[in-house]
Amino acid sequence: MKTVFDRLLIAAKERHPDTVSGPASLARLLDESPQTVTNWKNRGVPVAKITALARAVQVNPEWLETGEGPMERIDLGPPITTPLRPVKVINSDDELDEGAFAVPRYTVKASAGNGMPVLEVDQKGQSNYCRHNWASRNGYRIEDLFSMAVEGDSMEPTIPDGSSIIVHKSSEIVNGKPHVICRGDECFVKRLFRQMDGSVLVKSDNYENYTPWTARPNDVDQLYVVGQVVSVSYNL
Repeated sequence: MKTVFDRLLIAAKERHPDTVSGPASLARLLDESPQTVTNWKNRGVPVAKITALARAVQVNPEWLETGEGPMERIDLGPPITTPLRPVKVINSDDELDEGAFAVPRYTVKASAGNGMPVLEVDQKGQSNYCRHNWASRNGYRIEDLFSMAVEGDSMEPTIPDGSSIIVHKSSEIVNGKPHVICRGDECFVKRLFRQMDGSVLVKSDNYENYTPWTARPNDVDQLYVVGQVVSVSYNL
């Protein structure tokens, strides 16, 4: 039985016979990393990506997802229109206007001692830029915001591999929301749920491939909450 990935590869080969011969060349065509395409092959293509992939290889999204209906691309209707907004390219913090601020890029790791989270400046990363009114409207303290890059597919489709996230530092859990957490010497991005007995249910959005687990107050490796994920950006 053919999978979504099988149909994607078949369509890409048919549409681009001179450039696509296998997963590696498919990754180049789609401007994705070879590891991402390998993950799709082994674990399945995320549902949230199907429409964009169907457009990229010019096939019917329904056929790509289910194998039913014609392979040919169908009319998806008029495109969504959005109001034009000015775009300003910022090359350094010195160019920020009074309404914007820089969000530093960090890496997160647990210390070798008591496991408390340690933030280090990401030497390769660049600051993100946000508006003061956005932070004020949502109650975020500017000094407690930082950004980081995410690796892995455990939170797909909400937070795809390679996403940039903005985190609001706080040890408080906002029930059901994604957080950056540390346990032992490892850190994760997971969705947290407080339980009546004081434990915390830790879940991945990619629940088909990652099993939920429970952090209890008396665990040897304590769960430390770095902060809540408040913004996600990624390339489509």
